[in-house]
Amino acid sequence: MKTMLTLSVVALALLASPAFAQDAKGVQWTDNYEGALKTAKEEKKRLFIEFTAEW
Repeated sequence: MKTMLTLSVVALALLASPAFAQDAKGVQWTDNYEGALKTAKEEKKRLFIEFTAEW
């Protein structure tokens, strides 16, 4: 019984975690590096930078 309760709590936590992983406004993409860097510093967050090229 105790094992089943523990497994249920773990399963519930794993299922609920994606709901708390992202804030309500979602991902805000920008092509302004300086502005994104300023915002990241203010919010104490990291930047995700995507580089692309056409060869």
